[in-house]
Amino acid sequence: MTRIDIPTGEIGTTRVFSLSMPPAQARALRNSPQAQSAILGVESLNTDGVEVFPLTDLGDIGLTGYLREGTDAREDDIKRDGGKLAALDGWVMLVHSVAFGGAGGSLTPDSALTLIGTYAQTPAPTTQIDVSAESAKPYTGSVTATAANAQDNRGSATLIVAILCIVAAFILWLAFF
Repeated sequence: MTRIDIPTGEIGTTRVFSLSMPPAQARALRNSPQAQSAILGVESLNTDGVEVFPLTDLGDIGLTGYLREGTDAREDDIKRDGGKLAALDGWVMLVHSVAFGGAGGSLTPDSALTLIGTYAQTPAPTTQIDVSAESAKPYTGSVTATAANAQDNRGSATLIVAILCIVAAFILWLAFF
């Protein structure tokens, strides 16, 4: 058995395994989280990150198209393994990074699994925006607003409270008399 290390915090990676087993056993594997964990040789697994299916389910798009469009795998990685991917038939298991929940560890796959390749997502383009406008620089401009004087508002607040008390007293007087 080959050991496959999964780095802690891994995201955006898909591992493709071919399944060397009868279709009935592969169908059972598709629906059994315990069997998926056992065949991959791990204690726990988020099965939302595991796909088991026959390649015929992909139709005309094929596995390379699914990796390209469905998982956003890097084109260089797909081209590197294009011959192996094209030669596959039968059932495959795709294990995405989400299956490990960010926790590192290692897989010790059963002999019925053959690792075809590991495919990382295409990284998002990152470009730094040059902000050169004067207004974007820190501590530019001057303060034009003046602080409100709290004592100027005390008289208004007292007057409003007094009027509300008179109105409340009047309402109570009407209600009881």
